[in-house]
Amino acid sequence: MIEITFLGSGGGRFITITQFRSTGGFHIRASRNIHVDPGPGALVRSWRYKLDPRKLDAIFVSHRHVDHCNDVEVLIEAMTGGALKKHGTLIASKSVVYGDETHTPAVSRYHLNVLESVHIPEPGSRIPLGGEEMLITPSQHSDPTTIGFRLKTSVGDISYIPDTAYFDDLREWHDGARLLIAAITRPRDMGIPYHLSTDDAVEMLKGMERKPEALIMSHIGMKMHFANPYKEARYIENVTGVKTYVAKEGFRIIMEKNEIAVRTLRPARFV
Repeated sequence: MIEITFLGSGGGRFITITQFRSTGGFHIRASRNIHVDPGPGALVRSWRYKLDPRKLDAIFVSHRHVDHCNDVEVLIEAMTGGALKKHGTLIASKSVVYGDETHTPAVSRYHLNVLESVHIPEPGSRIPLGGEEMLITPSQHSDPTTIGFRLKTSVGDISYIPDTAYFDDLREWHDGARLLIAAITRPRDMGIPYHLSTDDAVEMLKGMERKPEALIMSHIGMKMHFANPYKEARYIENVTGVKTYVAKEGFRIIMEKNEIAVRTLRPARFV
């Protein structure tokens, strides 16, 4: 069984600064615990949903934009017991580790030095994570080093498409995944460069020979938020036949051999 818990479903600068939708990324519990794209709020919301960040084994960061990497250092500190023991794996784009022309690195040398391993992979790289294997996939984003993944598990493949423009090879990389999590930032007829829209999602799914059992829409931007993402999800599902969900804080997917189930968690109460 694989559990995926969303600690936010928002993305883009305006959703991030208003927190109309939280931006903590998502947590995968498989043979290893993995936090994906820990944007602002990832640490706080991990505790809110009883996902102890001290039990993390790996962190994946797709690129250097703040809505994807803001909390990466504090999660590394949690994963390494307060930076007192070498533990855990960081899988991140080149921009996250080294920065680029407009960004400093998102991870200090201090934090890199307390990790057991650091991977800065190119598309096509394969990284073992316990009983799973992560295949790194390409994106076409304003940060040209952006990467996604396809996690190969005993109950089927889980694909993650972060911020990207639509391109034909994207479909090929993710064709046949059982579960597809995609950053679909814009609604119909409102596409922008370097990001997927509802129209792009439909084109991609229609072109797949082996469609996913379910699509999870995440990284909801401000225009999508106010256009009603649930309406966009119904449109995608009606046109493509793929069951489509909109992620939100506390949204959990339970993926078993014969079923993909979903539920929404209540936040933990602290006194």
